[in-house]
Amino acid sequence: MRAAEFLRGLADMIDAMDDKSSNDSVDAKEKDENPVFVPPLQQHIELAKADQGKDSEVIQKLTRSEH
Repeated sequence: MRAAEFLRGLADMIDAMDDKSSNDSVDAKEKDENPVFVPPLQQHIELAKADQGKDSEVIQKLTRSEH
């Protein structure tokens, strides 16, 4: 029974941290209304293109500050 109590307490702490971090995220009205999925490897390529001076909608979305 003690192990279950310990795990329940741990789960409660994790849930509390998740709730706190989600409230600190970007407001819904500031989120992108038209999100674009870019796989991680493609993100790497797009960021490398941005370093070379290229500009595109995807690069702008990847490099935009969320704060």
